[in-house]
Amino acid sequence: MTVYEMLKEMADNFKSKVEPDYTFLAQLNVEDTNESFYIKIDNGEVILGKGVNNEADVILTTTYDVLRQIYEGKFNAITAAAKANYLDKAPLDWRFSNNKKITPDTIARFNYLGMHLFNRSDPEKVLLDEEHSRVVHGGHAIGLYYATGLRSAWYMLKKGESLNQEGDTNPFHQAMIFIEGEGFAKIGDKTVKVKKGESYYIPPNTSHVVWTESDEPLVLIWLA
Repeated sequence: MTVYEMLKEMADNFKSKVEPDYTFLAQLNVEDTNESFYIKIDNGEVILGKGVNNEADVILTTTYDVLRQIYEGKFNAITAAAKANYLDKAPLDWRFSNNKKITPDTIARFNYLGMHLFNRSDPEKVLLDEEHSRVVHGGHAIGLYYATGLRSAWYMLKKGESLNQEGDTNPFHQAMIFIEGEGFAKIGDKTVKVKKGESYYIPPNTSHVVWTESDEPLVLIWLA
């Protein structure tokens, strides 16, 4: 299957679920095939074109293999694009165009594209297991759903791994819901033992680190 065929199927599928007032323009460069495409969504109309579009809001860079895994649902786009820091390199790498102003609305529209354009299943499904994850923030991560007012992810930690580092904070409310295993969490200046069947709240701007010393993985759902 060619890159164009995969993108065409994704774009056609996206047409059936895109919100009517959604507008965005993404440029996608596939490094190993030396191909470029753009996906323009204008008030619900979805257009797939070949070549470079200099008006793009965001520029995506990937490889054929990564795109194929996303197309097959083995690797979702949110996971492939996840970064601990903006300058990090991701399998589905991205940067906002220099000539575009980055606003909360721009970020929300980018997240919407990542969740819905690249996920062909209906209802949209995300597979949860180590083989569908990649290491971000120190843990095996799978991005779930990102929208205005919601961020969520699945994390798995193995012995010796640590989710975040001392002093890492976020400016929003968070919850960690532990669904497998046991380990430890340091929230602010308190260290607690955590296990399956427990959830912990993390206030905004509070340092938080999670790890396990067990041979069995510690698995959690992160909500923010």
